[in-house]
Amino acid sequence: MAKKELDLEENLTKAEIRKTIIVFAWPIVAELMLMSLLNIVNLSMVGHLGAYALSSVGLTNQPVYISNAVFQSFNVGATALVARFIGAKEYRQAKAVVIQTMLMAVILGGILALFGFIFAKPIVVFLGAQTDTVGPASMYMRYMAIGMLFQSIPIAVTSILRGAGESKIPMRYNIISNIVNAGAGFILIYGFWFIPSFGLQGAALATTLAKLTACAMSLFALFRTRLPVAISLRDSFHLDFSVIKRIMNIGISAAGEQLAMRLGFLLYAKIVAGLGTVAFAAHQVCLSITQLVSNAINGLSAAASSFTGRHLGAEKPELAEEYCRQIIRIGLIISLSVGSLFLTAGGPIARIYTSDAGVISLVILVLRIAILIIIPQNYLSIVAGCLRGAGDTRWPLVTAIVGMVFARVSLAALFVIVFRWGLGGAWFAAVCDQSIRSVLVYYRFKTGKWKRIVV
Repeated sequence: MAKKELDLEENLTKAEIRKTIIVFAWPIVAELMLMSLLNIVNLSMVGHLGAYALSSVGLTNQPVYISNAVFQSFNVGATALVARFIGAKEYRQAKAVVIQTMLMAVILGGILALFGFIFAKPIVVFLGAQTDTVGPASMYMRYMAIGMLFQSIPIAVTSILRGAGESKIPMRYNIISNIVNAGAGFILIYGFWFIPSFGLQGAALATTLAKLTACAMSLFALFRTRLPVAISLRDSFHLDFSVIKRIMNIGISAAGEQLAMRLGFLLYAKIVAGLGTVAFAAHQVCLSITQLVSNAINGLSAAASSFTGRHLGAEKPELAEEYCRQIIRIGLIISLSVGSLFLTAGGPIARIYTSDAGVISLVILVLRIAILIIIPQNYLSIVAGCLRGAGDTRWPLVTAIVGMVFARVSLAALFVIVFRWGLGGAWFAAVCDQSIRSVLVYYRFKTGKWKRIVV
């Protein structure tokens, strides 16, 4: 079967560069945005079960996000190396990276799944679950732990394909799996025809089924793609520690960054959980809403990683930088558009999730504060994606430690516990965190040292 070639043109105008970016990035952005919308649907269905259900899902999401962050961070190394090797047309080395990445995904997914299932209750208790949420949150956590094994594989495949310059295939299987989640969620949460209502347990079952769907479809895609990263059953699937070391050299710092981020989020969530069930439910709703714009920018960040890695592999560093600058401009337009939506439509958006008046009033307040986060957060995400694509993962690690662990958590404790500013104070701490980190990555990008990283 003929392999699909990916050309990297150098003599492009800025308009042509933007067009190339949009062609690659739109499937990622569409995928993540639709996934966010479907998550809103899922969360709204759970929300109508009561504040306890929203809080249970919110508490459980934090350790699930940590596991996903671990998977994604190690795959940063895979994306960077695959992109470099594809750019340099070293396809055999790219395929070696793919095989080791898949083996690591299975091993790591199994370990985290077992840990999450066994220690479900201690995890949610540590996170500050109230008495009325310990039982349902523990149940939900066990289902999510089972899904971790299935989730590790599509995350790995997505990173590989995007590094190779393919964004439409991951869009397909990720969107389909989320549609499965929403459809099965409706049936299993509320009941349909001869199927009884399972409530919160139904939401957990639907999510697990969706992850299994994504796992099967992503494996099929990796075996069937015409890209040079395709694998087959004839390949040798044994651990190659020389390749794993190269992946880990990049991935360890990325893993450290994500662990620092998730540790910060855990402590931050613990502070917010201390405000009570209603405040934490409102916090969870706001996270889901803001995830819409974050996911759109994460799509551009993934594009920045892929273009940076492939152009550096092709020894075109100035073109890599120009692509990043154009992606930043596109991100700014998106940020301003979404910010205006938060300002004018906070109430109607909140009512999609819940009819609880206390939750709605807090959501409206927080969305106004969130407007201050959007521009620095989105700049940070895109430039950090550029640095990761270059294999420069240590600097994002430093910014995560400084911004998330120290600034966000310490300021949240100050604003919420000492000053008693409530949920608004917690989100003001997030504004400070994002602003500090965006300044730090701006400095690194301007130095140009990322263009000389050897992977």
